[in-house]
Amino acid sequence: MLFTSLTDVKLFLEKVDTNHDDLLELIILNVSARIEKYLNRLFEKVERTQYFDAGRNCYFLPAYPIDLTAALTVTDSDVVQTVNSDYYVWDDIGMIEFYNAPSYSTPKQIKIIWTGGYASYDLLPQELQYATILQSVFVFKRRKDIGLNSVTMPDGSISVNTPTDLLPDVKQILNSLRKAGSVR
Repeated sequence: MLFTSLTDVKLFLEKVDTNHDDLLELIILNVSARIEKYLNRLFEKVERTQYFDAGRNCYFLPAYPIDLTAALTVTDSDVVQTVNSDYYVWDDIGMIEFYNAPSYSTPKQIKIIWTGGYASYDLLPQELQYATILQSVFVFKRRKDIGLNSVTMPDGSISVNTPTDLLPDVKQILNSLRKAGSVR
């Protein structure tokens, strides 16, 4: 899933020609994938199935927000559980919370089928779109400096960020959206 549009990146670059459109689209695609990996979650809205070992109350899903208008099935050892009776859904953080922790008996005994994520980039949080624009513009402007870490001049030297690293400002923006690693 793309986290911004070519139009938005070109607007930020103050670019009106189409000379670099293919390159910019490739950069946006790769920056979006890099950011998704950094955030440790999935953003494309599709139906998913996840298996968990039992023994705890909370199960974090990798794609959220959870679409509560779509089918949501939670089973424990192939027994369908009832929402608001056996478990509660925290749709905004992608968490299924059991009222009583299911007892562990076999691996992958908890099965959750849900639809989560965002249908299009324009529904994504604004800060995620902005971070993607910033990083995409940086990669575009530094595309000819790959591997460059510092520049030495007669008056001294400077260290520079490599185009493959996320910018510190981008990381700061993204940290509020980052999903912590969860126990499986």
